[in-house]
Amino acid sequence: MRRLSWLGLAFALLLVLPAGSSSADDAITMTGEYYWEEGHNEGVLKKVIFEPTGESTWDVAFYFSFRGRDHIYRGTAEGSLTQGALAGKVRNENEERSFTFKGEFKDGTFEGEHSEVDGSSSWSTGTMVLNP
Repeated sequence: MRRLSWLGLAFALLLVLPAGSSSADDAITMTGEYYWEEGHNEGVLKKVIFEPTGESTWDVAFYFSFRGRDHIYRGTAEGSLTQGALAGKVRNENEERSFTFKGEFKDGTFEGEHSEVDGSSSWSTGTMVLNP
């Protein structure tokens, strides 16, 4: 009878505990800089948070200031966060503008470019660097 109780408790715990879910502890936070071609502005990426959604896939949020206003652009990314290619797409807060980014991690540092996308058109908006 005691064995059945322990088995029942173990089964109940399996039903209640989340399986394979990612948590904030799994998130990877980086900092960096960006260069905005229009007006030759440089800025600091206060933090960039990558949350895993699968193998080499991420939800991403860029926290930065531009022209005196704080922004958070959110989207997705695919690739490596340590060595090799990384690319993604983010949208601004009101989801009226979209940007892509692509580049490569080499020796732990990402160097890449960002572009604005509008329908089938896109144009370069600058470069960026990310550091762990």
